[in-house]
Amino acid sequence: MSVQFKFKDSVAEGRRREIIDMLGRAGYPARSLYPGQHRPSLASIFTVSQAEDVKSLHAALTGYKQDIEYVEASPKRGLKS
Repeated sequence: MSVQFKFKDSVAEGRRREIIDMLGRAGYPARSLYPGQHRPSLASIFTVSQAEDVKSLHAALTGYKQDIEYVEASPKRGLKS
């Protein structure tokens, strides 16, 4: 399952890197949903493609709740005919 999360606008780049590194060590490698994006609102959205569910990722972010705007499952999409 893929889960997305967004940093609050006030979170500094160093703090974001710290959280992303912690997630990687916890088994939740995160990557930018929009790599190279210059718009701050889009550059602050990340995805974890190996999350078991939203609750497990939310639990991993327990100490960082003040830095995260939201955590949500990516919508499931099927092929259109």
